[in-house]
Amino acid sequence: MRSKRLLLLLVLAAGATFVGIEVAQHMREQANRDPRELLQFTPGVPVQVKNFRRSMIRDGRKEWEIKGAEATYYKAEERTEIRRPRLVFYREDGRTLEAGGREGTVFLPGGHLGRAVLNGAVDITYQGARFRTDRLIYHHRDDRVVSPGRVWAMVDGVEFQGESMTYSLNNETLEVLGKVRTTIHAGRGDGGPPVKRGAG
Repeated sequence: MRSKRLLLLLVLAAGATFVGIEVAQHMREQANRDPRELLQFTPGVPVQVKNFRRSMIRDGRKEWEIKGAEATYYKAEERTEIRRPRLVFYREDGRTLEAGGREGTVFLPGGHLGRAVLNGAVDITYQGARFRTDRLIYHHRDDRVVSPGRVWAMVDGVEFQGESMTYSLNNETLEVLGKVRTTIHAGRGDGGPPVKRGAG
């Protein structure tokens, strides 16, 4: 009798383990597709996702995309912490503005990109221009990118170094602020957005 009871317990334990594995696998697949769906089953629990990727498509055209090696999604704040993030904005004329860093935080209220912060060796490319800084912030409210710290830029063969930078995606103008140092490299014409030099 005791051996039958023990056998029954072993069968039940094996069944529970199998079900647990199946549930875990299903939840992992859900997390890779859309972490918000998974959070319906695990409220209040941060979800970790490998090969994170989110984008917005409007009228058949991709507007932006955020991707990273790994991400942790927090539902309550609609916030995602990303390792090795890459943020891409797709312009209507087919050009792209791309920015990448070591770490990033994006806020996705209702699936829309409200704000993004990239930190650590941030590299930005757009229209043949290249920028480097330690911190980059994107504000959807006025569609602009801000670097609050030191920045290096190469635009149309001219090298700029300044204390901060603001780039407007609306009118495609770049403003380098603070003590700005300018170096002209003869024979280079890489293109790039018009530059407004700030005080300094």
